[in-house]
Amino acid sequence: MADSLVLKGVKDVRKHSGTEMQIVNPKRGGNTHQIKEWWRKSVNTTYTGCTMFKVTGTAGVCHLVLATGKPEYPEVRIIHDGDFNFTFSGISEIERAALYTADFQLIEHYIFPAIAGGSIVTVKPAGSADRPTIAPVTSITSVTLAGEQLPTNGDTEVYTPTIVGNADPYTYNYTIVGGSLVSTNTTSGAATISWNATGQGTVNLVVGSDDPNWDGTTRSASYLTDVQADFATRVTNADLSVAVTVQDVNGSNKYFIDGVQQDAIVASAGASIHFDLSDASLATHPLKIYTDSSKTTEVTVGVEQQGTDLLFAPPIAGSFSYQCANHGNMGGDITVA
Repeated sequence: MADSLVLKGVKDVRKHSGTEMQIVNPKRGGNTHQIKEWWRKSVNTTYTGCTMFKVTGTAGVCHLVLATGKPEYPEVRIIHDGDFNFTFSGISEIERAALYTADFQLIEHYIFPAIAGGSIVTVKPAGSADRPTIAPVTSITSVTLAGEQLPTNGDTEVYTPTIVGNADPYTYNYTIVGGSLVSTNTTSGAATISWNATGQGTVNLVVGSDDPNWDGTTRSASYLTDVQADFATRVTNADLSVAVTVQDVNGSNKYFIDGVQQDAIVASAGASIHFDLSDASLATHPLKIYTDSSKTTEVTVGVEQQGTDLLFAPPIAGSFSYQCANHGNMGGDITVA
């Protein structure tokens, strides 16, 4: 978008190359508009005769006014680049011009060589308006979700989105399979979800935006969960259940599994092993699961304990060890195939 023209006199437009600059004739007749003198502040308001152009740019509309009321034979060539930047040349008998917003707030004014000397001076007064600009288009690039993957039936969990984009403020539309949406944080987008069905659950999220410059493209994310039965039910339905006791063997305490000293336990990956720790002999011998008999690293993934019931669901195949947290060499091996 660009335009150029030559103004001769106060209203004679010649060599007009486009349509972005359109002369505005005074509504009450006459040849010029009476505009308050923009270049000085005084007690008394004074006006000057001006030729006015309505200028349409890529970002909106402004008004360009030229002080043409006093000269006898004013003339100027004007080039507009489409973004309210002007080039003035061939200036004759015109001293000043100014750019205003569509509602006539002063943006900047120009002092021509008749006053400024050899070059045109652009002045932007303090507190003046800005040129119209086009706000950048905003977008949503991607969305991901994070939260508890193994919630327990009946539990309430929080799932939080991570959004890459610049279209804030965002909108969040959740649909839940296997649970119900309790609430959504309108700022962070975090969803509080109550799980109420055992088995696979799904958190589906569609993110949009209230930004007026948003490009309109939504982004989605899905998060799969495996809703577990409540702990008591999982204890009852464990693939293997063993009773643990402690007995003195030649002056050393040892774990017995279903009456067998330090018995080896064999299970499959993903199967659940229930350790019944209710016997009073375990009072000072808390059982823990480790990666080996030397208790180098305690296993916490797949391990849950409530009261005297401990569940171990080995996440991978391998070798583990059940041992006393307070004493060494009391337990035995767990082999997961």
